[in-house]
Amino acid sequence: MNTSTRTTPASISPWQRALALVCAVALVQLEWVALWHGLSPVRTAHAQMTANRVAVIVVPSGKGKRPAVEAEAVERILTSFAGRLKNVRRFDLSPLEGADQAREADELIEEALRALLLRTPKRAQDRLDKADRLLTKHANAGTARLYARLAKARGLTALARNELLEARDAVVASLVLFPNQSEDEYVAYGTAAKDLFVTSRGSYDALGRGDLVVEADSGADVFVNGQYRGAAPLTIPDLPAGKHRVLVGKSGKKATRAFVDITADKRTPLTVSLVEAPFELELYEGRAVLAKSFGQPSVVEDRIRELRNRIGADQLLVVQAKLRKKHTDLKGYFLSTDGAFNRVAERVKKDLEYLDSLGKFVATAVGTEIGPDPDLVPLDERKSVLVQSKGMKTSAAASAYIDPNAPLFAEEKKDERPLTSEWWFWAGVGAGALLLGGTIALLVRGEGDDASGANGTLSISLNKVGN
Repeated sequence: MNTSTRTTPASISPWQRALALVCAVALVQLEWVALWHGLSPVRTAHAQMTANRVAVIVVPSGKGKRPAVEAEAVERILTSFAGRLKNVRRFDLSPLEGADQAREADELIEEALRALLLRTPKRAQDRLDKADRLLTKHANAGTARLYARLAKARGLTALARNELLEARDAVVASLVLFPNQSEDEYVAYGTAAKDLFVTSRGSYDALGRGDLVVEADSGADVFVNGQYRGAAPLTIPDLPAGKHRVLVGKSGKKATRAFVDITADKRTPLTVSLVEAPFELELYEGRAVLAKSFGQPSVVEDRIRELRNRIGADQLLVVQAKLRKKHTDLKGYFLSTDGAFNRVAERVKKDLEYLDSLGKFVATAVGTEIGPDPDLVPLDERKSVLVQSKGMKTSAAASAYIDPNAPLFAEEKKDERPLTSEWWFWAGVGAGALLLGGTIALLVRGEGDDASGANGTLSISLNKVGN
């Protein structure tokens, strides 16, 4: 027997290489899915754009009380439109705390309303309890619209438990805060909910009326249930009895919200003392410089850049308004997030489109569009999803039940779809499998060559084979 031996240096086996490549491919695939699903540059840019906050400042066009009053009025109108800009948030010169908590509470209330559509009142009650705790902890959080939605959800939840009086009282409270509700917004929850709304509307119409007397900083803006009612001090007559959401704010002061319980045939007092905003002094001095140097672009630009940084806004629109008999002349400057400084100007006719034209001016200056008027948007945008029973010939005779194929339920199912139901998930899996399979095939095919570098001793025996 002849034997030959050969020793080779150490190396990594093909299967170890394959395992390492599997891990690498998995990491690349996860990174690709993350980028596509939520961290893509386009989506990141959109998120940053949405976070941009624009402040609007209107300076008087001359000396004296009248130009100052006119500037305040125009600033109030333009600021209200700034709150409706798409992809841009309004920076309030009268800051109000609780915005983050309000958004969280709104999401909880929306989940509760969806749970009621799905006939799961326990889930709805759980969400409403969480929203209650959040709003109770943060008194300034929540507009009248948000609380109206909360009260409506409470009413529908009580209805599901057959607590009819509690349900009616809750819907009446919702109507006090947001009267512009319709029967169509309740039909989606069934005929019992529609009947509840009709009954509650009758109770609301029968409510007594009372007055609200507001004492606050002179000139402070007063909003009741989201509607501007005038400058303090003032008396607001004929409010329906019940709880109303009142906001008092003034430029350079921190705004405050409170519930006021109006009693029929009585005058209810409300006294508010506003505290200074962190940037009050900078804002006061900035207005004075801008009003004095408005015709000097170089001075205005320097001051606007400085003022934007000091108050904490991302974009700043500074305007001077001259109110004429038949039109309003607007001219000013806009400093964008990227530092671009541009002049803006517009002559707005005093016609039926006057307010809309002011809104378009703000949108054009900022470079975006105006969204819908919140006062005209339904409290609950869901429409009727009732379907007609078999054998019924008229919609009036149709029995009310929820169509499981209605868009609302399709949307609910879409929100709850698992990750494995998304096309991009399986596309990523397929691409990773192809890459992995090709890599392993190449490694296996080259295994013979790699074996020459294996570590150890190779013995070959040659034996004579007999018959």
